[in-house]
Amino acid sequence: MRIFCAVRHSIDPRQFYGELWSANFYPALRELGHEVIESQVDLTPTSRFMQIASEFTPEELDARARTSEAIIHEVEEALRHGPIDLFLSYFYNSHFDPARFDDLRKLGIPSVNFYCNSIYQFDLVAQIAAKADYSWHTERDARNSYLGVGAKPIWVQLGADPTIYRPVSDLIPQPKACFIGQKYADRDRWLHGLIAASVPVDIFGSGWKTETNEALESASLNSVYLGRQQSQPGKFSGYLDAARKEIKKHGVFAASTRLWKQAVYRRESVRLAPALQSRAKGRLPADQLAATMSSYGVVLNFSNVWADGRPGSALIPHVRLRDFEAPMCRACYLTGHTDEIEEFYQVSAEIDTYRTIDELIEKVQFYLRNQSAADKMRDAGHRRALRDHTWKRRFEQLFAKIGVK
Repeated sequence: MRIFCAVRHSIDPRQFYGELWSANFYPALRELGHEVIESQVDLTPTSRFMQIASEFTPEELDARARTSEAIIHEVEEALRHGPIDLFLSYFYNSHFDPARFDDLRKLGIPSVNFYCNSIYQFDLVAQIAAKADYSWHTERDARNSYLGVGAKPIWVQLGADPTIYRPVSDLIPQPKACFIGQKYADRDRWLHGLIAASVPVDIFGSGWKTETNEALESASLNSVYLGRQQSQPGKFSGYLDAARKEIKKHGVFAASTRLWKQAVYRRESVRLAPALQSRAKGRLPADQLAATMSSYGVVLNFSNVWADGRPGSALIPHVRLRDFEAPMCRACYLTGHTDEIEEFYQVSAEIDTYRTIDELIEKVQFYLRNQSAADKMRDAGHRRALRDHTWKRRFEQLFAKIGVK
């Protein structure tokens, strides 16, 4: 097939994970024998407001319209050189005018829009989902959200590329655990529990060394972008803006309760920060992920996300990309329990899970002290990942479900 792809939120790989999904998708598509036609339209201008679900400013709508027109023009140009069998995108509502999917249908091109935050940020893609031919979601329990807006949901989980995430055989796992990921949700609570129990653990990722928001440092204070005042998370003006939005959305009483919960959460985060900073190793370059996961006795993951993406809402367990990348590296992998993860691994044999802090501590200590049990699980998880959880396998599943050959 010739597949037109618009999955990069920025041409600049340093912004908005500019190469994350192209790096995951393209090798698998090419391995399957498909031709990838990559959009050269830079989505950066519209990615800058992709956390806005609706009620766009006139300037934002104009930017989206220009981006949409440029992409449709690219498709029409590509058609001059041969048929296009599929349009694969990763659009939020901000990126693309949903009505332009009708133009793709008129051109005879079926469309699939990928999205991986459907559990807690579905509103950011709801308009796109309603108009694309198919909506590829990675979370099993997101189906009803898509059906509710008239979309055609296709559930296909995330995967991992075995040429990138692979065992580094000359490394002997050290008797320590590690976590690789940014500071978010209740991750600091789990890690602090391990530290308090004297479990050896190293932490890699952004947000752990200081309370500084790295994205904020490069933002202009009190700036306006495309007609919208930019709030500043971590600053008083940002808190004030968030409070206004909460009151507008939920009313004074519910908003006050939510803001109180957020304040309590922030105070606790500040209290835990010094102990976490002592174990923080900084951000890890992408090309060091496989070697790092191969070099630790246990690789940890924390599955919870905020129900609406912000502190104060409920915590919901969520299958993550790391659930496939770590076993692909032959890691002894321990993650938060979800019912969904049991559909992809045999728990306690191929990977292991935990539900409470006491269970997490007990299992980390067990695998660090029992090398044979850890190695047995490494081997089993690695075999399962190679067999069932590659991106190549995921695209085979996707194409079968949407009925394309």
